[in-house]
Amino acid sequence: MDNIEKMTQAWAQQNEKLEQSIAVSSEALKQVALLKAEKTMGNFLMVNTFTVIVGILMSSFMSHFIVSNMSNINMLLAGAAILIWSCLITLGGIRHLFMQLTLDYSKPVIDVQRQLNKIGLSVLYYLRASLLILPFYFAYIVVGFELFFGVDIVQHGDTNWLISQLVCSVLFAVLAIYLFKQLSPNNVDKPLTKVLLRGCGNQAWRAAQELNELQRYAL
Repeated sequence: MDNIEKMTQAWAQQNEKLEQSIAVSSEALKQVALLKAEKTMGNFLMVNTFTVIVGILMSSFMSHFIVSNMSNINMLLAGAAILIWSCLITLGGIRHLFMQLTLDYSKPVIDVQRQLNKIGLSVLYYLRASLLILPFYFAYIVVGFELFFGVDIVQHGDTNWLISQLVCSVLFAVLAIYLFKQLSPNNVDKPLTKVLLRGCGNQAWRAAQELNELQRYAL
């Protein structure tokens, strides 16, 4: 009887040590995965910071351009189109930068992963905002000719060429609308969306994948 009791106690002690060892190993794995996720997000932080800086510079420059060309309706409209796009990029960058800077890695893994996935979806914002360039690409041509050559391309351009640019803008608008719908958060599993996201180097989702196997620690 005493032998059985001693064996039971020894078994209980061994089981307790094993559970402690598993807990320590699990916590170590969790910390390693969190560090890898945080490191992966470093590049994404640089992208957001760069986007905000470029957006602010572009918005400031286009505001100055518009004020300097208030008397020219062609320059005014072209500058306004680019300014609106610059503001959208700037505001999006600030929002995503705030999301990343307020990400708390000390929270449960499932919460961190959920936030990383939200940040990952923010890449869609940049892609969709970039599509707005397509229908208004001619605005960049107009501004470019004015800045580099001092020429109002609308006023001095060939009529047939201007009509062809209008047709291209309409076709690009149709393409932009199609791609805009495809780049919806509801379509992240579709092949086209996956290819576009992969091409953007989506660090946020890669960081979230580092935590996939750790979801059990949040239970």
